[in-house]
Amino acid sequence: MAAESLKKTGGTKKIVIIANFATDRVNGAYNVIENIAAYTNKLGYNCELWGLSTELDQNNYPFYVHFKANLLHFSVPEDLKNKLIADRNSIICVNLHSVFTPINIGLSKLVKALNITLCVTPQGGYHDYTFKRSYLKKKIFLFLYEKAYLKRMDYFFIHGRQEENFIKKYSPKSCYALLNGFPEGKIKSSIYDQESTGPDQKLRLLFMGRLDPLHKGLDLLIKSMGQLKEVNVELTLIGPLFTNEGQNYLYDLIKSLNLTKTVIIKAAVYKQEEKEALYASHHVFLHTSRWEGMPTGVIEALSYGMPVLVSEGTNLGDIVKKEQLGWIIDELTQSGIAAAINNIYKNKDRLNEFSENAYNKTPQIFDWNKIAQQYVEYVLLNA
Repeated sequence: MAAESLKKTGGTKKIVIIANFATDRVNGAYNVIENIAAYTNKLGYNCELWGLSTELDQNNYPFYVHFKANLLHFSVPEDLKNKLIADRNSIICVNLHSVFTPINIGLSKLVKALNITLCVTPQGGYHDYTFKRSYLKKKIFLFLYEKAYLKRMDYFFIHGRQEENFIKKYSPKSCYALLNGFPEGKIKSSIYDQESTGPDQKLRLLFMGRLDPLHKGLDLLIKSMGQLKEVNVELTLIGPLFTNEGQNYLYDLIKSLNLTKTVIIKAAVYKQEEKEALYASHHVFLHTSRWEGMPTGVIEALSYGMPVLVSEGTNLGDIVKKEQLGWIIDELTQSGIAAAINNIYKNKDRLNEFSENAYNKTPQIFDWNKIAQQYVEYVLLNA
């Protein structure tokens, strides 16, 4: 049986994930790659992570193999090429990550030439907004390379409808939806302050992530705050600089709308205790992204018992609605976001209910063990 061939005890086959990867950086995609590999191994299956980067990642994973590579080159490094050739008969599939990446074009050609099953996880890279940045470069890349890259894939791992809609323009192959998860046992107790959610209390909103106006929808979010000047609400934006131009845009927008007292930008925090303090001092974690894979920041906030307000672009809206974990933005416009925030303010009595749901349900919904098992089952289905 195919399942037995993947087992660590007596199995002769393995999954190989090939991706740009680092454990020492705060990056949602890296976090997903690491956990898929780690939990697949934990379940007793053979899964190797072949990391592509200019520097060796410092981790103790026995399944990690490093290859020095430049992602912007189409050529496959000789040692990686030789490893694929040597291991070809033992590889049940190669799972690439990221898109519009030159080295993946070369890798996909080599993998298919070796008659190895090939799949890709776009990590939110395929969507309606793909060409909003570097329009001409991406259009040319799509025409010359990416269309053929998509057609080489035997199947896809996706996070939501945006990715599937994009893929179906170029490939009829199967798309399998996987959730992202959150490490088990990391959260000991909810830190949500249920005493600060009374009707007369200020509603404190929190965003943590890259301060990218277009991608994260922060332009719309800040403009929505301009429509809420009669509502007792405050927004804190925490995250690393995206570009100088983007940061200047956000500061200028806040100033032009006279929101300097109600919209606050702070530097990124990385220590868990600092993040916990922010969760404990705010009521709602929000994410107004135009597109995403599946933001791990939202999942972490839910794990701590924070209700959330999310856009459909996060690919979390259906779960948030079904499990009563918070609110969904019906229309991603400044008026739509303002209406959603105003609705939260008027219904603050539901915050504690959503908080309890988030803390109690999130570990089961976003369980890496279940996600890794589902991942293996999809791999075996296509073996």
